[in-house]
Amino acid sequence: MEKHREQAVRIARAMLAMDPIYIDTETTGFEDFDTLVEIAILNTDGSLLYQSLVKPNNSIPLGASRIHGITDATVAFAPNWKQVWPAVAAICKGRVAGFYNAEFDLRLLRQSCGLGGIPWQYPLADDFCVMELFARYFGTPGREPGQFRWHKLEFAGRYFNIPEPNAHRAKDDALLTKLVLEKIAAG
Repeated sequence: MEKHREQAVRIARAMLAMDPIYIDTETTGFEDFDTLVEIAILNTDGSLLYQSLVKPNNSIPLGASRIHGITDATVAFAPNWKQVWPAVAAICKGRVAGFYNAEFDLRLLRQSCGLGGIPWQYPLADDFCVMELFARYFGTPGREPGQFRWHKLEFAGRYFNIPEPNAHRAKDDALLTKLVLEKIAAG
């Protein structure tokens, strides 16, 4: 276990040395037809680079609203993804970004572009997943040899006694992701 934890610490330190940005999204759900309803991008120092609600093409399901608190009324006057994407792509261009569950957020970014009629072009120099890094740091074995069990962002925050809540809102969760990475890097 110590070997995996030391590996995670080394990787986290290397990620921090790249001056990453942190991105989090809230969505209408998890399916192939779901899209973003909120995005936030924080700079390396935790300052807000961009935040926007996003009006989806379809209604926000009640189950999703129960998680993040964003309703159709909340986004009634928000810009759509086609309006939001140019600013997001410009901020991300050439940067390294940290996500908590990078695979999901990147899929939803691509998916929102596709469903919004926007050709997908990966704007980042690189990305990394703090959820996978925390799983390695925490060390609970996964189903496959050499893999580790993933934990929710809320669990990672509690484990490190970080006072920031996992609010299921993009800005707060991007900040919590940043703080978890810093705690991993601290060893």
